[in-house]
Amino acid sequence: MLTEEKLAIGNLERVDRLSKGLDRLAAGDIDAILLDLGLPDSQGLSTFEKIYEATKQVPILILTAFKDDALALEAVRRGAQDYLIKGKVEGALLVRAITYAIERKKSDEAVKRQAELIDLSPDAIIIKKPDDTITFWSLGAEKLYGWSKTQAIGQKTNTLFNPKSSMPLEDINDQLKQEGKWSGEFIHQTKPGRVVAVQSYWLAKLNEHGEIAEIFESNVDITERKDAERLATIGATAGMVGHDIRNPLQSIVGEIFLSKKEIDALPESDAKKYLKDSIQSIEDNIFYIDKIVTDLQDYAKPLMPSIEKTDFTKLVEDVFSGLKVPENINVVYSIEPCLKKLMTDPSAMKRILINLCSNAIQAMPKGGKLTLDATYKDDKIFISVQDTGLGIPDETKDKLFKPLFTTKSKGQGFGLAVVKKLTEALNGKVSVESKVRKGTQFTLEFPLQKKTTSISRVRLKNTEVHHRKQGTLNGTLP
Repeated sequence: MLTEEKLAIGNLERVDRLSKGLDRLAAGDIDAILLDLGLPDSQGLSTFEKIYEATKQVPILILTAFKDDALALEAVRRGAQDYLIKGKVEGALLVRAITYAIERKKSDEAVKRQAELIDLSPDAIIIKKPDDTITFWSLGAEKLYGWSKTQAIGQKTNTLFNPKSSMPLEDINDQLKQEGKWSGEFIHQTKPGRVVAVQSYWLAKLNEHGEIAEIFESNVDITERKDAERLATIGATAGMVGHDIRNPLQSIVGEIFLSKKEIDALPESDAKKYLKDSIQSIEDNIFYIDKIVTDLQDYAKPLMPSIEKTDFTKLVEDVFSGLKVPENINVVYSIEPCLKKLMTDPSAMKRILINLCSNAIQAMPKGGKLTLDATYKDDKIFISVQDTGLGIPDETKDKLFKPLFTTKSKGQGFGLAVVKKLTEALNGKVSVESKVRKGTQFTLEFPLQKKTTSISRVRLKNTEVHHRKQGTLNGTLP
């Protein structure tokens, strides 16, 4: 039949067994395969499966005596280009079927190559129907949103993303019909629940009636850029108002100091106790306001550390004496003698420790133990702040150092962000370990300035032992 219809082929080869067919396919240079499912060494659909696995790039047409509609449908679903019955096919039909199969395969391969190229893009690229049903989902979309191709295709973006935009979807579709494109910003939610800001670009494919047939959507994650813009605005505002806020705060602090003197002179009474409690509450809130302003300014301003020889023991003592430590919290610090004098920025280091120790105290509302350790190993300084408090859930650990993230009912989310920024400005790094209801430990690691730091050791039987000084505090330093 193929010879009579003059099929444009350079060579027609025939083998009578599956094994021989597989050997020939391995040599390559085949445009199409006409396959019988009843071979001496293989029968049924498994014959097709073995050939298909051997060469998915070559179109396969089944020509068989098995007249089974269910089998034919299953074969096509698994990748066969056509399913033809012996004795029911004329030469012209067979030639057309082979020709069309070759062209379809070429088209499929082109589409596949295009999809592979699209997957090289870091952007989240999605193709969807006018009813919002997803038909294509790129690798970039998998990475951004968390759903795999299998999970996303067939779903609707409105269901997956819970999108929010300043422009109604109806207006977006109207612009697509008129101009064929649209761009704007969306707020989307990922599979893990993270909220992301995206710059979205839409292109519409219209049918002959001017209706939308398909929508190409490309989304770029701009969350960090939006956060940076917001933080820049906050920082600029903090810089402008910080001075104006601190001036009245200083006046309030002065008035409170004088008021406390007057109250102390009063005879003991319920009224005096009430006034002292009120003054204490005002002082606590002044400290909180000042911390907010300081954190905002520390995070927003460019950092230029001023390194100098620092009495680290005194710095630690100043940190604890400036904090209001409840009586039910026991504070212990331990500093190796070789670290008593450090080359560091004392202001930045003090700020870091104040933030970490404040967090530790707040994490122990029912009391506990706060431990600060400073050790030396392998030319590095390790400073740890550990509490026995509530602990941090695993799902929030990766967000701890991000600005504006907080787990507290009363907090701005800049404390740990400031810790990270100041630590990195001192060429250090910060890490955290925590278990819920067992406590949290933050560890700071800094390189040691060898040329200005002397290290004293005592050698006992080939073992180096570092001298350590330990102090124990209850409430405040003696």
